[in-house]
Amino acid sequence: MQVNGAARRFLLAEPSGAPSIIVLSLHGSRSSPESQARLSRIETLTRDGAVVAFPQGSVRSGSGYEWDLEGDAPFLHAVVDGLLDQFPGSHPQICISGMSGGARMSSRFASRHPERVLLLGAVAGLRAPVRRALARPVPVVAFHGTADRINPLNGGATARWEESVLDAAKGWAAADGLSEEPTSDEVTSELTRFRFGSEEDPATVTLWVSRGAGHTWPGSRLPMLLRLFLGRTSHEIDATAEIWRSATTLAGNG
Repeated sequence: MQVNGAARRFLLAEPSGAPSIIVLSLHGSRSSPESQARLSRIETLTRDGAVVAFPQGSVRSGSGYEWDLEGDAPFLHAVVDGLLDQFPGSHPQICISGMSGGARMSSRFASRHPERVLLLGAVAGLRAPVRRALARPVPVVAFHGTADRINPLNGGATARWEESVLDAAKGWAAADGLSEEPTSDEVTSELTRFRFGSEEDPATVTLWVSRGAGHTWPGSRLPMLLRLFLGRTSHEIDATAEIWRSATTLAGNG
């Protein structure tokens, strides 16, 4: 795809039947669309009608790529516009999701362009919206591990991760017009759900916190070396399934 005179790339998984929801799945920093596809398994949602795109960031980083928070927005718009043209029967708003730096980019895109977003799904990288109030509420489902050393749950030393994840969720709640005081439920001994707004509220912000989990995608499988570096993966919840459940519920209510 040519965007502003530059060649840009994304992987596409087409639905096996009638298209339903367009899902963008953004890779983390120093990663790639191929790695994100393997990690998230989101392409399996095509059997349920999902149109799944794995875009590639523009900034070379190590053996992979990173996202330019402002500069890559036109590319994501172009991907969405192209897919809506190619699959006219799909929902007019998208589900944008990502891992780590991809979650940070997804958070930025959703807060800048809420009219385009059905749902924000953020794994190991939810960031607060850049606007105090949104023209249209954006539902959020996020996931984080208490043992994440790269993006610590309570905030880290680097500028991109200094904000705590719970504060980021509170920022989305405030921008969506919800109370900034969540309810919390111990779903299991290792999984806690923080919810801003009621379950029936279309703008609900939900944060799933996995005790002892690292910088990982809940429900995924990692090779041994990556497990040693990134930490434990939670299997108390499947991030891909929960993102899709939330998206289809919203699409049905819309």
